[in-house]
Amino acid sequence: MIYLTNFTNHTNYNLSKDNLSKPNISVCLEERDVYYNPYIDPYNGHDYIEIGGIKWATMNVGANSVTDTGLYFQWGDTQGYTADQVGSGEGQKLFDWANYKFNPSGDGKTMSKYNDEDDLITLQSSDDAVTAAWGGSWRMPTKEEFTELLSNTNHVWAQVDGVSGMMCTDKTDETKTLFFPACGVALSSVVISVGSNGYYWSSSLSDSGVNNGSFLNFSNNSCSTGGIARCYGYTVRGVID
Repeated sequence: MIYLTNFTNHTNYNLSKDNLSKPNISVCLEERDVYYNPYIDPYNGHDYIEIGGIKWATMNVGANSVTDTGLYFQWGDTQGYTADQVGSGEGQKLFDWANYKFNPSGDGKTMSKYNDEDDLITLQSSDDAVTAAWGGSWRMPTKEEFTELLSNTNHVWAQVDGVSGMMCTDKTDETKTLFFPACGVALSSVVISVGSNGYYWSSSLSDSGVNNGSFLNFSNNSCSTGGIARCYGYTVRGVID
């Protein structure tokens, strides 16, 4: 059985994909152009868009839609938490050094893994939040893959269904778009900067020090990669080769 859905404009087509039945062939009629569905069958139950030779998940780990936050993770931890689970109460998670599994001393200095002695600079699959959640070949992107994504797309601050974030459009194929909601950061017992900043962990250790992980950061006027304390709680987006 084939399901066919028409959209009045291409933007609405891209943003409505998650409500389509599968399998489907979806078209958008805009100025007499026909856009066929660029989405292929999901891998392990999760849709993706291929840009620059890397297949990017269309939503965050733990999310139910492209605008949903999903879960916050410390770098190298496979246990994620919703915004409501961030805090100091019973059953909640504090995002600080005292509650980071690779810093048993809680001082933010001596790391028990991914340190100067073991020379590990990329998360192993056992410590990869995407691999743990989705299985198969799904994994977290490296810092270099985030850089390549920015290089291969036109990325602008946008709003989708009232949610602010970064819209990435493939420079060679405008039918391929990815939306990254600005989910803020889980810091100690609170989640801050929701709607104004997006922070996404990579699988790469930062070259600024072994206590820092590399991440993608964006706001309404900037977009870059950097390094920050591994104990912070950031959202995660998956990729496959």
